[in-house]
Amino acid sequence: MARFEVTHNKAGINTANSPMWQFKTAAGSRARIFEIALSVAGTTAPTNGPGWRLVRAATVGTSSATVTAEEQDPGGGAATAVLDTTWSSAPTLASVNMRLYQTPNTLGSGIVWTWPDHRPLIVPLSSGVVIVNANAAGAALGTFNCSIVYEE
Repeated sequence: MARFEVTHNKAGINTANSPMWQFKTAAGSRARIFEIALSVAGTTAPTNGPGWRLVRAATVGTSSATVTAEEQDPGGGAATAVLDTTWSSAPTLASVNMRLYQTPNTLGSGIVWTWPDHRPLIVPLSSGVVIVNANAAGAALGTFNCSIVYEE
């Protein structure tokens, strides 16, 4: 099993309950997430601090932009899971949040959600987990970082 890391930085969205990122597995493999880090980044903070929600995708939608992970061992294989960053058809969310965290609108503030090696967060085949901002960013959108450490 190979361990990967993926990260992305994007502007906020001034609509509450907007998917910001979706970590999505391929048809042939599932993933085990060990860490998700979220933070307020850049040089301008959002007007409103983000209210992070972690929720499984009921449907994964259709992504229009993705980021592929880098393996921690440079001599290893390629990742099949991707981090969706935008959609032509957004994922739909399951009804139950897995984790919640309210971040202040201060640059550098954030949260690192972790799962132990023996009990990682499992993302099944052809599925996804979505990181949602429950709050509208406000007049100043700000920018946000997301980083994920996982195995597949």
